[in-house]
Amino acid sequence: SAASLSARRGVAGNGVAARKAAARAPVRAAFAVRAEAASVAAAKIRIRLKSFEVNHMKAACDKIIEAATSTEASISGPVPLPTKRRIYCVLRSPHVNKDSREHFETRTHHRLIDVHQPTAQTIDALMSLELPAGVEIEVKL
Repeated sequence: SAASLSARRGVAGNGVAARKAAARAPVRAAFAVRAEAASVAAAKIRIRLKSFEVNHMKAACDKIIEAATSTEASISGPVPLPTKRRIYCVLRSPHVNKDSREHFETRTHHRLIDVHQPTAQTIDALMSLELPAGVEIEVKL
């Protein structure tokens, strides 16, 4: 009866040991997928830049591209992402004339640079860059 039960389940031999091995198989497969994804993720570095000044942003992009291409890594970008406009409405007078207002805005410019097949020299070159002040950098491996 135990043999027929294991035959119905499609498990050969000892039913308990075979079921435990079958239960571990998806876990091993999940770890293999994660390891493969980690190796694929290391094949690309994504750099996001934010700045209020376009000139500082362009200088930072040029330095990053120069450092990456000097170490024979391929580059895609800089890709201009949508500019965020933040508008502030301010009363001109503190007590009266509520209809008279001034509008001020800040524009945040965004760029995206992908570095494909980076080497250790590429990462060292990118880490040692002196970039202009006012440029925020976010690096994802």
